[in-house]
Amino acid sequence: MTQLNEQSAVSRLAALVQGVVWEADPQTQRATFVSPWVETLLGFTPHEWLNAPGLWASRLHPEDRARVLASHAHSLATGEPTSVEYRFLAAGDRTVWVRDLVTPLMEQGQLVALGGVMLDITAERAQQDALAAALTRFEKVFQASPVGIALVSTASGEVQQANAAFRAVVGARLDTVFAPTAHRAQEEQGGLWPVPAQASTLQAALKAGAAVRDVHAQWHRADGEVRDVLLSAEPLDPAAGVALLMVRDVTARLQAEARLRTSERRFRALVQRSSDLLTVISPGGKMRYASPAMQAVLGHDEEEVLGENVLAHMHPDEHEAIRTEFAKAVFGGPGTTSRLTSRFRRRDGEYRWLEWVATNLLDDPDVQGMVMNSRDVTDWVLSEQALKESRRTFEVLFEASPDGVMLVDFAGDMPILHCNEVAARMKGYAPGELIGQSTYVALPNGQALLADAQANEAFRRRVREAGTLRFESEQLRKDGTIFPVEINLALLTLDGREVLLSVERDISERRAAEAALQASQARLLSSEKLAGLGRLTAGLAHEINTPLAATLNELHEATRLVQEYRDSVGHAGVTDDDHREIARELAASVDAAQRNLTRIGDFIRKIRGHTRDTVSQRRTFDAVAGVEDTLTMLAHEARAAKVNLLFERPREGVTLQGEPGRLTQVVTNLVVNAIHACPPGADVTVRFAVREGTRTLEVEDTGSGIPGDVLGRIFEPMFTTKEVGKGTGLGLSIIHDIVTGHFGGDILVDTRLGQGTTFTVTFPEAAEPAGPLAPAEQLGV
Repeated sequence: MTQLNEQSAVSRLAALVQGVVWEADPQTQRATFVSPWVETLLGFTPHEWLNAPGLWASRLHPEDRARVLASHAHSLATGEPTSVEYRFLAAGDRTVWVRDLVTPLMEQGQLVALGGVMLDITAERAQQDALAAALTRFEKVFQASPVGIALVSTASGEVQQANAAFRAVVGARLDTVFAPTAHRAQEEQGGLWPVPAQASTLQAALKAGAAVRDVHAQWHRADGEVRDVLLSAEPLDPAAGVALLMVRDVTARLQAEARLRTSERRFRALVQRSSDLLTVISPGGKMRYASPAMQAVLGHDEEEVLGENVLAHMHPDEHEAIRTEFAKAVFGGPGTTSRLTSRFRRRDGEYRWLEWVATNLLDDPDVQGMVMNSRDVTDWVLSEQALKESRRTFEVLFEASPDGVMLVDFAGDMPILHCNEVAARMKGYAPGELIGQSTYVALPNGQALLADAQANEAFRRRVREAGTLRFESEQLRKDGTIFPVEINLALLTLDGREVLLSVERDISERRAAEAALQASQARLLSSEKLAGLGRLTAGLAHEINTPLAATLNELHEATRLVQEYRDSVGHAGVTDDDHREIARELAASVDAAQRNLTRIGDFIRKIRGHTRDTVSQRRTFDAVAGVEDTLTMLAHEARAAKVNLLFERPREGVTLQGEPGRLTQVVTNLVVNAIHACPPGADVTVRFAVREGTRTLEVEDTGSGIPGDVLGRIFEPMFTTKEVGKGTGLGLSIIHDIVTGHFGGDILVDTRLGQGTTFTVTFPEAAEPAGPLAPAEQLGV
């Protein structure tokens, strides 16, 4: 009875466990006990479980059977408890995940039974699988994200986990975002943060548990390169001190934005300064925008034409053709273009030929119109018309040309196909004698060249690559004399045949004239000095006449006071105080006249010093005083141009060795050029400075700047951008020779379009005697 009671109690206890409590014989492995929960969890009755041999093993999932049986075998062999999770094929085609807790029962060291509890973990495994899938997806997203992501400690900045994009930004594995790095290039550059304050700000925000959104900072890569980054941080677990740090490398974007801004500025500058007329027109033909070239091309202010129909400015005879061509672009869709050459009427009534291209940008939100780019091709159209006429008279011109003209077959030994009388006579032949012969007949070494196949092929290749060639050479007349000739070659294709058009000119007289031209240029250089002096003394009359006129006024007042004094003598109503008042006024007038005369004298002294012959003995002189005197001479020209002429006096004196007049020439030319480059209200500043240990004289203006295509040629002799008659193009060339040849220095230029130009003259440290004067100096310019 006691044993039955114990079994009943065990059964009751087993029923309380929400799992299948079981027991099996270790030898036969048949179930000897199972709790009622087997029916609830697995769908089998206890009777079926106990009486169906091999039921448990047969219902193991095929993929898990070997692993589970091996686990049970291990428990039987070792007597150690085990826990194994597997899938069980329950009744009703259900698959149940169970955790089987197996415990061997030992008595006196012998295995007497095998028992355990099977728990239903289906829901738990589903959650685990879902969590594992989520973690897998998160890991894939984490690693594949183009944004650098890292989990960091808010206290130390330790990087607990980072994706590939994060490492790519840094350029290597990073242990911490705050402490020193392990990479030499970063350490040499001051660590990860070029600006340490940015790191402090981020760390303070993370410690405070605050989120950070798109903060711009800079990081040093492991290779030392500085990258611009956007940082965002989000506290994930404030208690654990973990935050999510996201970083995006925006270096390329910022650079692209900078390039875009530069491109936009350049585009606007090009549009505003382009000689082509740019207009934006509605589909109906009304002008919505016109570039400043409207004034130069058609004589209209760009604002006054807005809203007008473009046809109002085009020749009536061509309206129909214009409408037809314009409609092609309007109805052709985005990006469609149409092109036509039409006559446009200028404000003064003159018609000009303009080639225009209309582009459909109606769908562009920044334009929403037809962009019409027009270029004045009047000269080209007229030349084409003239070309048609010229073709009819080509034969006449061919023969009447003052130059020798030949058509040469480009193949073989290059025989002469045709030549005019001048070409034949120049070589001492009749045209009939020359035609058919090789063009090499007129070269001193023609036979040798003709026999050199490699040289012939090289010449042909050169002509084909260039298309046209111009050079000077020597040719051989029939009588054996040699003369210089200028040759212009053009490769043409006539009826599918390559021919060489050769236009030749005897330059014997030109060569003889070159020597005379050089002498003339020397005289022109000398005249540049006179032109410079003329500019300086242009304000002489104004500078002297103003104080002189004031002096005359004071003397006139003094004369009046003297007469008043005379008239008052003996007059009963005039007191001694009246006489004293007259005397005071008379003394004031005389004093003012003296001051004005002193001013005239000072000015004349500076004029004498400035116009003194520059070819004098070298000496050490006060450069500051020389510049001040020169600027006094130029003050009137600056006032006339409404330009502010400023001189920043150095705190210490500046002495140079050389001829003071040479410095005067340099300052005069640079300042006058600066004034001419400035609009009213601009500044021209002259200063002495020391740059990197070198003494300099700077002339800075806030004018228009120097275009890039001009900058490289400003020091070339005879190069000028001024109108004919307004400049010789020698000024800066001479100044360059004076600075480099006389003072042994250098002259540099820094310019920005629309902002101004600075000329910097450098002087050597030691004022050593210079060598012989440069050619420009010898002329005294």
